[in-house]
Amino acid sequence: MRDGDLVVSAPQVSFSELEKLLGKLGNPLVSGDTIKFHDLSCLALSTTTVLRLMLKFLKAGISIELCGLGVTITPDRESDLFLLVEAFDSHWRQIHGIKTNAKREAKAGRKPRLTLEQLPDIQRRLAEPGATHESVAKDLGVARSTLFGFLKAHKDVSG
Repeated sequence: MRDGDLVVSAPQVSFSELEKLLGKLGNPLVSGDTIKFHDLSCLALSTTTVLRLMLKFLKAGISIELCGLGVTITPDRESDLFLLVEAFDSHWRQIHGIKTNAKREAKAGRKPRLTLEQLPDIQRRLAEPGATHESVAKDLGVARSTLFGFLKAHKDVSG
């Protein structure tokens, strides 16, 4: 420990409440600060919770020092340890279906099988002698119910 270090005992304060406590004491955590752990085993939190909180602090520019191991994890996004913590957190979130990255999200819905541009052609085909909804749907490569639904949505159900 160095002069100026604020010591918080794990049995008295939960790691998840650390940020609030320091703010109340007039020592809010800011970018450039370092949180030091003498022993991770004294934290009464699951490993995944510790990883998520570590990542939260790292993304806020706060370093984490594991004194017993002699390891410091810096908020530098190029740091191997930072990337490892981030990878573990992403892995946990992916397994549990928690969205973490908007660019990975699939677009909602699927492409429509029939479009408005096809409507005049569909109407023309249905108007031909002997044409049935079933034959037109088969030619378009869609189910008959898809064709009926499309025509109903466009207020043109005939036959």
